[in-house]
Amino acid sequence: MRAKKSLGQNFLQDEAIIDQIIALIRPDRAKNIIEIGPGTGALTDHLAQAGVPLSLIEFDRDLITPLEQRYGEKNHVTVYHQDALQLQLNHGPYLIVGNLPYNISSPLLIHLMKQSTHIERAVFMLQKELVQRICAEPGVKAFGRLSVMLQHRFDCYAALTVPPEAFKPIPKVDSQIIELIPKQSPTEVDLNSLEFVVKQAFAQRRKTIRNNLKKWFSDDTLSHIGIDPQQRPETISVKHYEQLAQHHHAHH
Repeated sequence: MRAKKSLGQNFLQDEAIIDQIIALIRPDRAKNIIEIGPGTGALTDHLAQAGVPLSLIEFDRDLITPLEQRYGEKNHVTVYHQDALQLQLNHGPYLIVGNLPYNISSPLLIHLMKQSTHIERAVFMLQKELVQRICAEPGVKAFGRLSVMLQHRFDCYAALTVPPEAFKPIPKVDSQIIELIPKQSPTEVDLNSLEFVVKQAFAQRRKTIRNNLKKWFSDDTLSHIGIDPQQRPETISVKHYEQLAQHHHAHH
């Protein structure tokens, strides 16, 4: 099966790496598994062996029939022809895994973050640069919108780096496994407010937080929260962004 460039597909084919990824996923400990973008089934065979209810979410119509032929007999495996960005989780908690195509990674992660109460944990393969951004600490250049949004709901762990040669076709970049574990009690924040504040704060990264947020927050409010108005957006903690969102929500 040829990978489609338009869908950002790169299929995993290195058995040793697949074994390492499965060791990180630990499918036999899950209650319910969802695999996003099973592709040619490199991980799926191992996931199906766990005997746990397994849902396969595949957007590429051409892959549906081969997946159904391969797993259709197994009672605990269900194949869905669906866009993962439309995925609505219920009944979880789910273990969610996938080798995510680059072009949907960020919006998909945000979509899942909003449903984190239904997620037990998630193990994804992403471009390494994206994993570095998600796991970045404040003060690092990579720290940005995605770092704040995902760290608001998840503890994020960067794991195994996967070289391009593990895939077909060979991508131009390294990939990396990320493990996301939902926080037991995330800060109560209106997500629309958090998204809004974070978007405005990082709209112009070279400006100070005062300049990016002056329409919505006075210097006094920033200082009261514990933010120096001269700080740059990438130096401000997730906790402070949560407090900005709480303030914004209360006053709008």
